[in-house]
Amino acid sequence: MCGIVGSFKITAEQPVAEADMRAALQCIAHRGPDDEGLIAIGRATLGQRRLSIIDTSAAGHQPFIDDGGRYTIAFNGEVFNFKELRAELEAQGHTFRSHTDTEIVLRLYSIKGPDFLHDLNGFFALAIHDKEKDELFLARDRYGVKPLWWCEANGHFHFASELRALMTLGVPRQLDSTSLFQYLRYEYVAAPHSILSGAHKLEAGCSLRVDRSGVVHNTWYDLATVVRGSAKPTTVAPTLFDLLDDAVRSRLVADVPVGTFLSGGLDSSIVSALAKRHHTQLHTFSIGFADDPYFDESAHAEAVAKHIGSTHTTFKLTREELAANYTALLEAIDEPFADSSALPSFILCQRTRQHVTVALSGDGADEVFGGYRKHQAELRMRKPRLIEKTVAALAPLWSALPRSRNNAFSDRIRQLHRFAGLTHSDAQARWLELAGFEEAAVVEELLGRTRSTEVLAREQRMTAGLGKLEGLNGSLLSDVLTVLPNNMLHKVDLTSMAHGLEVRTPFLDKRVVEFACALPADRKFSKGHGKFILRNTFGHLLPPSTLIRRKQGFDVPLRGMFLGPLAGTLNRLLDRSLVEAAGLNWASVSAMRAQLTSASPGGSEATVHALLVYLAWWKRWMP
Repeated sequence: MCGIVGSFKITAEQPVAEADMRAALQCIAHRGPDDEGLIAIGRATLGQRRLSIIDTSAAGHQPFIDDGGRYTIAFNGEVFNFKELRAELEAQGHTFRSHTDTEIVLRLYSIKGPDFLHDLNGFFALAIHDKEKDELFLARDRYGVKPLWWCEANGHFHFASELRALMTLGVPRQLDSTSLFQYLRYEYVAAPHSILSGAHKLEAGCSLRVDRSGVVHNTWYDLATVVRGSAKPTTVAPTLFDLLDDAVRSRLVADVPVGTFLSGGLDSSIVSALAKRHHTQLHTFSIGFADDPYFDESAHAEAVAKHIGSTHTTFKLTREELAANYTALLEAIDEPFADSSALPSFILCQRTRQHVTVALSGDGADEVFGGYRKHQAELRMRKPRLIEKTVAALAPLWSALPRSRNNAFSDRIRQLHRFAGLTHSDAQARWLELAGFEEAAVVEELLGRTRSTEVLAREQRMTAGLGKLEGLNGSLLSDVLTVLPNNMLHKVDLTSMAHGLEVRTPFLDKRVVEFACALPADRKFSKGHGKFILRNTFGHLLPPSTLIRRKQGFDVPLRGMFLGPLAGTLNRLLDRSLVEAAGLNWASVSAMRAQLTSASPGGSEATVHALLVYLAWWKRWMP
């Protein structure tokens, strides 16, 4: 696990200055605190910051050059089947000078070219330079676990693990107004776009080839094509158990201490229980909220830890401690990203890193197996019965009652109000509304303009999965293609790599994902029973209370923080001159702040948080 940067002269006469490349590397030093490497070769310059996980010796130094001197790689990620791949190569007569997966990756490229990507089971963002052809090849993993940014500026092609490094290398700091609309609507900017019009994110499962003639884009992996071409599984529970168990086992391999995140929810509990089967001295970690019992899941995590016999650590946080880390999170964000669960994740990663270097998580299970409440809502809207029709008919009542995320009753009213408002929408409109955190009309008011045709075109792209697989599987596919890489996995990468912690996601093992996506939707969830296939397959490993719990999510008490310890931050960033300079409508922003303090705050706390993140970003990064 590392951070990578690089540059390639397309039409420029001179390479990027070494001082600028060193500055870009310094921007991402938190991603790789153990080592730094920089090399200029041909028209390319490659750099890397290393977090040593496999073969922590100097033999793993990057950029890594093959024995013949033709190929050089900067690699960020882990390949979990590298030992099997190495054994196959050794059987063919190949020898190696390190014990890293990086060397295996480079050797496979030298043999197979870009087709080697299909051999890899893991996550990665990589750049390989071919000295003979003087060209650059870049690729990103199947599901977008690891990020890869790129741009063209002043005759150069630049790439990096984070946007801040691209800004150091000279990408123009010009705001993309369509991306700003998308951010305020969904809390993230979806690839291939970014908040800056000249910067791009390489999409999951895609690659680039760069030479003196320019940049060529290619898709090397398409999940829908794989699923349509695969046979429907005949045995489900035993196969799923073996696949996920092996995914967990392979992700415990490291030359540094390894643990797991354990929230007490179903997904992390399954991963932790399986990990305990292979790691007898397993350490598990969770976070709790000392001042807000409604948001606190730590007791459930501790119950699971006791049941599986792990050594468990709970980090209990007060509102003041959460607030103290809020500014640090804002400083770690180099593109506006407003999923509020990033705050507890940021702190959890920080404190977990004091104990281990690698942590396994349950991320990806909700998107792949249909575990979100929105999936249950979609299922009920597609097959409404009397109860669903009654909820829709009572829309005026839900609208009149107080709604917020701050307690069970008002949160339930919020959900019923949202459900009633979507019952007559088509599948695409429902998906977009359920994926969004603010209504489009409110975003239009905040920006003082209506949605552009480009916004609508991007939303069409976000829902492309709906038409690639049938029924609810199409909805899940859109989540895997859009929400997973742009929201959930971006959050994991942002908050973990800020502290030099590697997070591994067994549910995103390619064998598990392809198996799950090939199952008919009714084998994964039914009304009132999200992810019942996981409960049925792994339930015997967990305490009964874990199996009957409703999904809670990684929510935080934002409103209490904004009205308490973060009031000063609120006042500082919601300043009229800053708000208007950043392109926002002052009257609408003021109205949103007033709603936050009202008896019915609705979802205003999430929107205020999004505004604060954006304004802090603007103040720091924009001229």
